[in-house]
Amino acid sequence: MKGIEKQVLNIIKKLEEADKESVGFKLGVSTKYVVQICSILTKDGYLEEKPDGEFKLTFKGKEFTGLAVKARKPLIRW
Repeated sequence: MKGIEKQVLNIIKKLEEADKESVGFKLGVSTKYVVQICSILTKDGYLEEKPDGEFKLTFKGKEFTGLAVKARKPLIRW
């Protein structure tokens, strides 16, 4: 995965849901470029595009960005 793709995922992680214009503004790149990146990330299963055009992380995207890692029990017993 390229650095720009990781940045896109982290921006969407922070915003929870984001449109291509918001992501492009935060990265300082064109909306057209963001569409290409988000298309790749959607095909790879990291993003989901909602009907209103916003993107959100899938479970795979949350795992990759570290959102889904939670311990249910303490790892060390005293």
